[in-house]
Amino acid sequence: MISKSISKELTHARELCYQAKFGEALEIIEKLENSESLSQEDLFSELLIRGNIYIYNQAYEKAVNIFERAYQISQNLGLMYESVKALIGKAFIGFIGDLDNASTYIIDAERRLNSLADDSSKGKVRRDLLFIKTWIHLLKVDLNKVAKLGKKCFRLVKEGKIENNLDLARLYYLLGWINNIQGNLSKALDFATKSLALNKELNHAIAIASDYALIARIYTDEGNYDKALPYCKQSLSIKEIATRGRLMVFQTLGIIYISKSQLNRALKYLKQAVALAEESNVTDQLRTSLTTLGWLYRVMGKNNLVIKHTKRNLMLSEKSSNLIHIVQSLNLLIVTYIDENSREKANQYFYRLSELYDQTRNNMAVFVSAYYLMSKAYIMKTSTRMRDRVEAQALYKELITHTNLPFIDVLIFSMGDLCDLLLEELSIHNDPAILDEINPLITKSLEMAEEARNYVWLTETKLLQAKLALIQMNIEEAKKFMTQAQRIADLHGLNFLAWGISGENDKLLDQIDIWDKLKKEEAPMSERIKLASVNDVLERIQGKRAVEPSELVDEEPILLLIMDNSGATYFNHPFIANWDHSDLFSSFLSAFNTFSDEIFSKSIDRIRIGENTILINPVESFLACYVIKGQSYPGLRKLTRFTEAIRENSEIWQALNKSFKTSEMLELDKPPALKAVIDEIF
Repeated sequence: MISKSISKELTHARELCYQAKFGEALEIIEKLENSESLSQEDLFSELLIRGNIYIYNQAYEKAVNIFERAYQISQNLGLMYESVKALIGKAFIGFIGDLDNASTYIIDAERRLNSLADDSSKGKVRRDLLFIKTWIHLLKVDLNKVAKLGKKCFRLVKEGKIENNLDLARLYYLLGWINNIQGNLSKALDFATKSLALNKELNHAIAIASDYALIARIYTDEGNYDKALPYCKQSLSIKEIATRGRLMVFQTLGIIYISKSQLNRALKYLKQAVALAEESNVTDQLRTSLTTLGWLYRVMGKNNLVIKHTKRNLMLSEKSSNLIHIVQSLNLLIVTYIDENSREKANQYFYRLSELYDQTRNNMAVFVSAYYLMSKAYIMKTSTRMRDRVEAQALYKELITHTNLPFIDVLIFSMGDLCDLLLEELSIHNDPAILDEINPLITKSLEMAEEARNYVWLTETKLLQAKLALIQMNIEEAKKFMTQAQRIADLHGLNFLAWGISGENDKLLDQIDIWDKLKKEEAPMSERIKLASVNDVLERIQGKRAVEPSELVDEEPILLLIMDNSGATYFNHPFIANWDHSDLFSSFLSAFNTFSDEIFSKSIDRIRIGENTILINPVESFLACYVIKGQSYPGLRKLTRFTEAIRENSEIWQALNKSFKTSEMLELDKPPALKAVIDEIF
């Protein structure tokens, strides 16, 4: 029996724990441990509180050791109900990477709890069991089970059955993860924000760091990388951040910088993630980090390092029976060995994947099937036999038709590989009818990328659409699609990609005469495909390379204009003294009259006249124009800043609107703010 005085102390420690005053709670526990009158029942209760403190602070290895001691005591005393509590605590071994044992403990706890008479006192235990059970299935990426259990978790919130804010914050955090993995990003952000608010009230630093990390991941999955980065920084700035939280931030930063094509920065964070996971023995996060690192090395073209890290990942994944990472590792090894012309080794790994495909009959069958078919299709796509390549097309079409957005990598690579096959066929046979297969594929790709909020995929597909327009000799369409692609990239912080696309657009303007000649000569498809440099964008979609923009060189500024949609000029500032731009201006007005609709719909952002480029950015009913020589991208960024400045600066905006009414030209220092803005930007 627990004595009254000890019971009172334990109750006080438990209350302090729920207030996130863990240090004070542990002080009470440590004093009780030294008490000679502490019975086994007292010790069990003390261990439960201590174990839960470790769980709240994400010290899972310590927690599991404590709950193992508690479980032995419950067994010795023949306490069935108490053994359930201990088994729930032991199940947190799943956070150390041992998901099989975690599942065993959960099943055992459920069996024992169901054998006991049900009453209201067991409500919290059932909720604790639901909590860890949901987490284990989430860590297993068992989406069907997670969906069902997530509904039960949400019901707890709606019914107000969580007695304290500490557990409520934990539940909000879990619901944030569930909704994130399901793609319900607005709901995920709502739950994560609620968890953050409660943890801030409790001053629970470790949980606050995890909330920041989750919010960063949600924004990353939303494609909002510039919003994600500050949350990553805030999470890492909290000195109490737990190892798993730090790992999650490193992985998120890796994903962000891969998406931004800043591969060396991505590599830095993923290497840190691998080293920390190794040092801390967090095997599930080590596998996740190795998976992302392997794909990064493939993008970087370092196939020897892809093979090295992926073989290690495969070994770790097989040791822990983690089917997801086994299948992903086998697929990556297969495609990499094929790229290295080592088909025999690729076939060895494909044989292992085939065995898994034949054996898997549970809810993971769809996942295994998708990667199996994608691997098989890639083997056939790279075969020298035409019949194999035809079958590869059929497999990719099947994958695209039946694969869901949760398997987005499968969709992206399948789309890229199928387009590659069809364009190769187009190049060989010169049959324009093949384009009737490719164009709907591009349309579907754009729709899927937008639905998935994968803005890298969306941008690259829009660029591919531009190149297909070029192949079909629709030059003006190609320009529009390139401009749209660059705007998507700029809008979502994909600056390297935007810069690369801008370079493609400049290159097209330089090659207009060549394209006009090919059009007149009705050049074969093979010549058009080669000149359009389709392979570059296809290889990026297939994950084989990164964008490689040319060296950034500042433009040579010539002239800055503000016009309206009729072509009337309200501001004219040459950067070159005594420069006569009358011929240029009349040529531009002629082009402006031709393309005014496209200009104001932002479908065209530049016009080439002779050796000059006129960059264009609409701002309401006005048009800012910047005439330059050289690369367009640095000039476009300056012009964007300029249009934002004149719109946001009330002095300039009012003067511009007055000029519109009176038809008077603005001068460089009238209003004075205009000169200040131009001096700062240009």
